[in-house]
Amino acid sequence: MKKLAILSDLHLDVNQFDEQYKQILIQTLQEQRITDIHLAGDISNDFERLSKPFLARLSQDFTVSYNLGNHDMLSMDESAITANDFQIRTIGQKKLLSFAGWYDYSFCPDISIEQNLRTKNTFWFDRKITRDVDDITVTNRILTKLDAVLTRMIPTDKANLIVAMHFVPHPSFVMTHPKFIKFNAFLGSDKFHALFVKHGIKDVVFGHNHRSYDRVIDSVHYQAKPLGYKREWLLVSDYFKAYPAYQSLNSYNLHKRYNLVKKTKEFDAYLLTHFSEELKKSLVIFDVQI
Repeated sequence: MKKLAILSDLHLDVNQFDEQYKQILIQTLQEQRITDIHLAGDISNDFERLSKPFLARLSQDFTVSYNLGNHDMLSMDESAITANDFQIRTIGQKKLLSFAGWYDYSFCPDISIEQNLRTKNTFWFDRKITRDVDDITVTNRILTKLDAVLTRMIPTDKANLIVAMHFVPHPSFVMTHPKFIKFNAFLGSDKFHALFVKHGIKDVVFGHNHRSYDRVIDSVHYQAKPLGYKREWLLVSDYFKAYPAYQSLNSYNLHKRYNLVKKTKEFDAYLLTHFSEELKKSLVIFDVQI
């Protein structure tokens, strides 16, 4: 029996993962008897200097694979992005197909392309990433490649396929808060779902939008359990519950409360003590027959 864990949105640098956090991650995977680990994007903002050494470190104890997220693409040119895309490997009786994905603004159909571009170039992280063509063309190119890859697969491999991607494949998983709806344009494309349905794909794991989902749509089982930024961790809410002094603050403004405590020794100690619990909630695990 092999045990595959898929984990996304580690953000090593933003989360300031030092040696203690990395060791807890490795120990947690070992305790869960994980044999194979796949990182589904947004490992860090520096793929060469941070992500690669981290992947090498994990490979000492596990079979490791990954796909890029948008943050991983920072400072990459198109050839480097392409070289890291669309990997297929065998894990026991399963196949794992991994690729990044991208977006075509289809999750914001009522906003013009021009307005979406203005929003992206003003607010969104990806304004720092250089692609060789526009977003819609990039996405169509990826969709064409995905369709071709799935078409070439024999039926048995398709029936035993797990897909890991970074971007969001269905509009059911977009943001709903009025403040953030305009950013749904940059989350993904519903055309990925259409291809999964066309080819009878059963298991898809994704990340990007730092929210957890477990839902079956048109016979496709979608799972997302991104780790996300520290301020978004369930541990942060647990910490405020454990320390009543913080209840006097605006209970709906977790970001404000997080900024007040993030540099305190007590908070750091609490996160380290309970980090393994957060990790376990962020692992999508498959038991695979050899």
